[in-house]
Amino acid sequence: MTLGALAALTPFAIDLYIPSLPSLADDLGSDIRLAQLSVTLYLGFFAGAQLLLGPLSDVYGRRPLIGGGLLLFALGGLGCALAPSMLLLLIGRCLQAIGGAAIAVTIPALVRDRFARDEYARVMTMVMLVMGLAPMIAPSLGALVLLLGSWRWVFATLLGITLIIALLFRQVVPETLPPARRQAHMKASLLQYGRVLRHGRALAYLGTASASFAGLMGFVIGSPFVYISLHAISPQLFGLLFGANVAGALLVSLLNARLIPRLGAERLLQIGLSVQALAALLLLALTQLPHPSLWLIALLTGAYLSTTALVMGNAMAGFMADFPDLAGTASAFGGAVRFGTGALSGSMISLLHDGRATPLLLVMGLSGLLSSGCYLLGVRGRSLAKVSIN
Repeated sequence: MTLGALAALTPFAIDLYIPSLPSLADDLGSDIRLAQLSVTLYLGFFAGAQLLLGPLSDVYGRRPLIGGGLLLFALGGLGCALAPSMLLLLIGRCLQAIGGAAIAVTIPALVRDRFARDEYARVMTMVMLVMGLAPMIAPSLGALVLLLGSWRWVFATLLGITLIIALLFRQVVPETLPPARRQAHMKASLLQYGRVLRHGRALAYLGTASASFAGLMGFVIGSPFVYISLHAISPQLFGLLFGANVAGALLVSLLNARLIPRLGAERLLQIGLSVQALAALLLLALTQLPHPSLWLIALLTGAYLSTTALVMGNAMAGFMADFPDLAGTASAFGGAVRFGTGALSGSMISLLHDGRATPLLLVMGLSGLLSSGCYLLGVRGRSLAKVSIN
């Protein structure tokens, strides 16, 4: 539960202030695209920082990285709460992202230190289940804080959550990488990225998870405009609808954890990809309508988001399975690619902004199809080729 709470800090950092993006932009004399950039910038720094911080955890251990990340995350949140301008808020978000990266990149490595593939998938699913509470309650909590105060109080709330989780971490999370299993020095650890890059099947699993995640982040960044600005619903109702989507993902995560011992992570991944691809095709079909219904958008995006619980966890288990002795480095590479594609999808939402729901629908639809394509060509294709050769 504590690992799930630690992993939840980045969803909190993104989703808690999503309902306040329009008011934040107005208060700082900016526009909605720069406010959306604060989300995209977080994702970009979060992705890039993992490439350095993951190998550091293989050299120095898991606890120092998480502890340092918590400190940076708290300082960044405080800076955002006090920021007098959009520029300083963006700087605070970058600092917060680096701290969040140190935490997030270490958690899969910490779990991989102790568990093999199917058990890793089951444990990480449970971590994600706890983590999933954050995006379910964060928009509603953020909207509630907005009723009581300004967007600055949203960041103050995030700071309070961070301090509580830091206390939990200090009390219950052990070090899982003994000195005897650590990399000798940073250079040796960084050179292991070449080994990751040469593993085609693992990269296909990573592409499957990353493309699915890109669609999820497209929803996170694009939905406030579509729901609040375009369809004129309140931030409070938006929080409830957002939370309903996450509740669906949580239920699927719980189902995934229960079924892994019976069906295996691979079979469940295939089921998730099938449903996600269907939702993606229907989302693309909606782009042909001049004014698609909000409730139809909510239904299809909900179906997509629910299946990410099957796709991302099981695909990442396939990726991490091949690197038992490089868990920190592999986790860093996987996190950088995953959140890098998330930042890219967020940038596409902003660049394609046309006052309609089309950018959101297009990015989610294409992401879902790309996820299935990575699996079919990179994982199934390689397996069939091996069988044919043998």
